Amino acid sequence: MKRNPLAHIRLVYRHSSPLVKCVVLVTIVLSTVALIALRISIQSNRGQQADLQLQAAQLEQENRSLTKQIAELGTIESVKRIATLELGLVDPNSQFFTPSN
Repeated sequence: MKRNPLAHIRLVYRHSSPLVKCVVLVTIVLSTVALIALRISIQSNRGQQADLQLQAAQLEQENRSLTKQIAELGTIESVKRIATLELGLVDPNSQFFTPSN
C-alpha cells in the first residue's frame, strides 16, 4: 500500500498583520477599478469601430460612384448630361412640347 507523501505535513495558519491585509485589499480594489475602466474603454472602442465601419462603407459606395462617373466622362451622353444639368445648356436640335389646356 502506497502512502501519501504529503500526509505528514501539517498546515499552521497564522494571523497576518493589518498592513498586509490593507495592501491586499487595496490591490484587489485597484484591480477591480482597472478592469471596469478597461471594460468601459473596450465598449467605447467597439462603438467607434462600428461607426468607422459604417463610414468606410459609405466612402466605398461614393468611391464606386465617382469611379463610374470618371469612366463615363468621355462619352457623348455624359457631355450632354453635364452641359444640360450643370451648365444649363440646351441641344439646339431638341424639340420641346408643352401641354395645352
